[in-house]
Amino acid sequence: MIVLRILLVLAIAGCAPSRSWLQRPVDAELARRLGRDADLRSTEDPRVAAAIALRLTRPLDAEGAVRIALANSARLRAALDELGVAGGGLALTLGPTELELAHRHGGGGNELEVSAVQDILTVITAGRRRAAARAELSAARATATATALRLAARVEIAFHDLLAAQQELELRGTAFDAADAAAILRERMHAAGNASDLARARDRDAREQARIEVARAEAAIEARREELNALLGLTGEQTKWSASGRLPDVPATAPSLDGLEAAAVTANLELAAGRARVDAAANQAADQRLRTFLPRLGLGVSAVDHNHILQVGPVIQLGIPLLDWNTGGRARARAELSRVQHELTAVAVELRAGARLARIAALAAYGEARHLHDVVLPLRQQIVDETLKHYNAMDADPFALILSRRDLADAGHQYVDALRRYANAISAVSALERGVLVDAAADRSH
Repeated sequence: MIVLRILLVLAIAGCAPSRSWLQRPVDAELARRLGRDADLRSTEDPRVAAAIALRLTRPLDAEGAVRIALANSARLRAALDELGVAGGGLALTLGPTELELAHRHGGGGNELEVSAVQDILTVITAGRRRAAARAELSAARATATATALRLAARVEIAFHDLLAAQQELELRGTAFDAADAAAILRERMHAAGNASDLARARDRDAREQARIEVARAEAAIEARREELNALLGLTGEQTKWSASGRLPDVPATAPSLDGLEAAAVTANLELAAGRARVDAAANQAADQRLRTFLPRLGLGVSAVDHNHILQVGPVIQLGIPLLDWNTGGRARARAELSRVQHELTAVAVELRAGARLARIAALAAYGEARHLHDVVLPLRQQIVDETLKHYNAMDADPFALILSRRDLADAGHQYVDALRRYANAISAVSALERGVLVDAAADRSH
């Protein structure tokens, strides 16, 4: 009965865990950190594919884009597949049972010997190996969760860039209309003999420059869409979606970010994964040290039939490291432990710097956007209004009015870009608080 129980325990320990069991903690942790239910089912599920197809027929918002990315990203699927790779290490493998058959004859007699030997060193080292496997699984779960959170943040940032590009096209269109009106007016005046060739050429040049900027803004929208298509995993007919919404105005007060660095360190999943990898490497190094002195230990039974007389007895096999002291295995284990320790240190340093950078970027973009909103834009609008009054009173020419409106559009361009950078910085801050570091500092020109 005891033998059967041992065999049952070994059989259970040798089973690899199911995919649902491996992923369940990732789903729960992702939902907790996102603050909402997180559905990581892929488009291999027909219901998920149908839901995405329906969602793409409507204008997308940032929330919808994130949900599509979580369901459709092949990179996220690859990170989730790593759970199966890590989970396979939890299965206790004893290795094959070795059978030896020897037959001897001579001197008028025959001898048949059968031995069955099972390596039990893996049982002795099972504690270390299982501890390493559990640590590797913890690291894989943290990495998968971080991959999903980083994907969500990158989608938010890319969506902000797209909204900014769409608003930028509106502003460039306004600037072109003003430049076109000025050029047409100047051409009429030139035809009447009231404007020089130089003045006409300058206004024509301003119109063509504005036309180039409109074309550049149109191309920027397409580029931002393709960036989102890559993140959302969309191809073919799926790329014919539209986006809705506008960048929100900055809040009345600046965000409070004094505790961001500490919060980022506490929440960071890469640090958690790194600590788990250090734990796994330490257990693997201990296992390799044991194998230096005891490379093999086997137990079994041997049966000998000598002239039809059966003899049975135990067998013990010991590996003696006369010529192989496992120097390669120990060196690899020590190097791996050192590597993951240095990697953990690097992640910690980069995380703290990244948190400080995110704080600087958010506050700087907020200050710029707030100043543009409260001071510059009202001043530019006042200039337009006052110029219009002078124009109506025949105290200003139409070119002054056109120029004032062009300057207002330029200020609007600066404001939209500041809003974009602020929204992206806040997404980076939220990502840090959720446990991942993303780079939102790349400044694109629109």
